[in-house]
Amino acid sequence: MRFKLLILIALFVLLTACQSEPQGLIHDEDVILVEVDGQPVSLPMLEYMMRQRGVAEDDHEGMRALLDELIRLRAVVNAAEREGLADTPEMRAQRVLRDLEVVQIRYFSHIHEQFPVSDEDIRGVYQAQLARSGTRQFRFETVLFASQGQALLAIAALEDGEVEFEALEASDDFVTLGRETTGWVDRSQLGQEIAAMIDEVEPGEVIGVPLQTDQGWRVLRMSESRPLDVPPLDAVREGIARQLVRQRLEAIVEDLYEAATITPMLPLESAMEE
Repeated sequence: MRFKLLILIALFVLLTACQSEPQGLIHDEDVILVEVDGQPVSLPMLEYMMRQRGVAEDDHEGMRALLDELIRLRAVVNAAEREGLADTPEMRAQRVLRDLEVVQIRYFSHIHEQFPVSDEDIRGVYQAQLARSGTRQFRFETVLFASQGQALLAIAALEDGEVEFEALEASDDFVTLGRETTGWVDRSQLGQEIAAMIDEVEPGEVIGVPLQTDQGWRVLRMSESRPLDVPPLDAVREGIARQLVRQRLEAIVEDLYEAATITPMLPLESAMEE
C-alpha cells in the first residue's frame, strides 16, 4: 500500500479503534474486567481507549464512563454476532483488513522509533535542494506542442528568425496546443538539460530545448527573472522530515514485498468468478 494512503488509514484506525476485536486478539494472560453475555472486555481495551481519549489513570469517573461505553459496544456486537451479521464474507474481510492496517501502522511507528530522522539527514536534504534550486527564479511564456519533433522545429525557426514567438500559434507550419504563462519556478523544476543552461538565458530569450510535461512539449521564452527567496531551514524542517519518513517507509514496503514468499493459491480470474 502506498504511503500517501497511510494518513487516511491512520485516521480510519483511530475512528474505529473501539469497534469489536477479531477472534483471538484477547489472550489468556489479559486481565478481564467484565464479561458481557459471556464475551470479555479486557483491561488492555480500556487502557487503549484511555490513551486515545486522554483519560488519566486517576480519573476514575472518566474510566468508569469508558468502561460503560465498552460494555455497551460489546452488547451491540454480541447482538450482531447472534444474528449472523459479523460472520458474512464482507464483514470478515473488513475485520481482517482492519487488523492488518492496525498492525502495519504499529510496525511503521516501531521503525520510526528505531531509526528516527536525524538533523543531519534534514540538513543534507535541505542543502541538496538549495543546490538544485540555484539562486534565481524565473517566469516563462510557453507554447505547447504535441510532439518533441514539432517543438524542436519551432525552436529552430525561432532561432533562424523565420517566425516570431508571438506568431507560433498563427503559423501554418506548426500545430500548437495552446499558450500559457508559468508562475515563478526555480532551476530544480526545469529538468536537467534546461537547468544546465538557464543561467545563460536572459529575459526575452527562447530556451534552446523544449520542456517535456504531462500535457506535451513546451517551448519556453523567459519573461522575468528575480533572486530566489530561499526559506530558512527551520521553516521547512518539518516538511523535509515528513518527506524522509515517507521515503523510508515506501522503501521498506517495497523491500518486504520483494522478499516475501508469495504463493498463488487460486488464479485471480477464477477467484473473482466464485
